[in-house]
Amino acid sequence: MNEIVEAIAQYALAYKKLEAIQRANPALLPRGDQKTGVIAEFYGRLYAAERFFPATPVFGSTSEHAWDIKIPQPSGDSLKIQIKAVSAHAEKSRISPIHSGWDELWLMRLTEEMVPEGFWVYRKSTCPWALNSQKSKTMPQRGKPGTGSVELRNGEDKLVELLDVIARAKRAAEKDQSR
Repeated sequence: MNEIVEAIAQYALAYKKLEAIQRANPALLPRGDQKTGVIAEFYGRLYAAERFFPATPVFGSTSEHAWDIKIPQPSGDSLKIQIKAVSAHAEKSRISPIHSGWDELWLMRLTEEMVPEGFWVYRKSTCPWALNSQKSKTMPQRGKPGTGSVELRNGEDKLVELLDVIARAKRAAEKDQSR
């Protein structure tokens, strides 16, 4: 019993800290109650900021279902990115529904420590199923061919790029902190 109560208290503290950061810095950490998704969107924003530099990624609201991050384009349009995530805690690796309206879909699998261990990019132009919402889909596992829903087996593996972006962001933050 004590172990459960202690674990809940630790989780509550981490949850509260994330909530405070979300409220204070909504451009860096999106609002939302599903913390696995919030964490994945944070990593996604880091990746988007570098990939689409000098454009500034913008988080969608919690009521926006088609996209989580948009990237303003010189044409005046925006590239819309929907992010779906699961952690190692998700036994069945089932993702929330994929809503139509995205230009790119990013799938992210997180370890128990909430660090990316899988990251795939899908473009609407190469996914015939993108025009319809998709429910009950399962995330693939990196390095395990044939895992995940059939529609999700052709994503571009961008994990190494994402981990490089995260490492650079950490080094930059450490450098800023030491000043």
